[in-house]
Amino acid sequence: MRKRFLVGFIVLASASLVYRLLDTPVEKLRQNATLQRVQDFMARHGSEKPVAFVGDSLVESANFSPAICGRPVFNAGYAGAIASGVLQLVKEFDRIKFSPGIVVISVGVNDGLVVDRRPFAESYQEIVQRAGALGAKVFVVSLAPIAGSGVLANAIDRSRFADIDRVIRQTARDRSIPLIDVGTLQTQASPQVEDGIHLSADGYAAWTGTIESTIGGQCP
Repeated sequence: MRKRFLVGFIVLASASLVYRLLDTPVEKLRQNATLQRVQDFMARHGSEKPVAFVGDSLVESANFSPAICGRPVFNAGYAGAIASGVLQLVKEFDRIKFSPGIVVISVGVNDGLVVDRRPFAESYQEIVQRAGALGAKVFVVSLAPIAGSGVLANAIDRSRFADIDRVIRQTARDRSIPLIDVGTLQTQASPQVEDGIHLSADGYAAWTGTIESTIGGQCP
């Protein structure tokens, strides 16, 4: 009984922590840190038009190739990102005149943990629209699978998670933009770590491999 209570407490605490991180200035601080890295990149690379990845900790922790389609890769992912936060980041790209040649959008997992003030579909569609307005070719990434159990996997609203994935796929169809489907990851070991959401080494190999091969097959 005590063990079940402890597990339940950990799940609730984890979900509460995620909510606080997404509903406080912490996300703004992470956005600002990301923008500073963007400006540093622009100072180093001048007018080069990179492949820019935007999204949450799955993106941030990914080990992408240094170049895709002959373009340098810039990782603008940050932990805890939700769709409305990524939207604000893309708006800032426009303000500082950051002009990637390709933008890859991978966000939505955290929106399955918390309910944002603005509906996911509204924020997501505006992200796609604004990314395209930067002059970039836009790719969208489906949600990666989550495990049947795990501290974070247990906190996910699975109905909302499925709805978010449908929005991503429908947006790709409606706007005729490439969808990178990572809904199934072929791995020998579990694609997730113990929390049930974040990717293992095998999971990342399959995830990044699918993303990079899809982009590489449709270079602008």
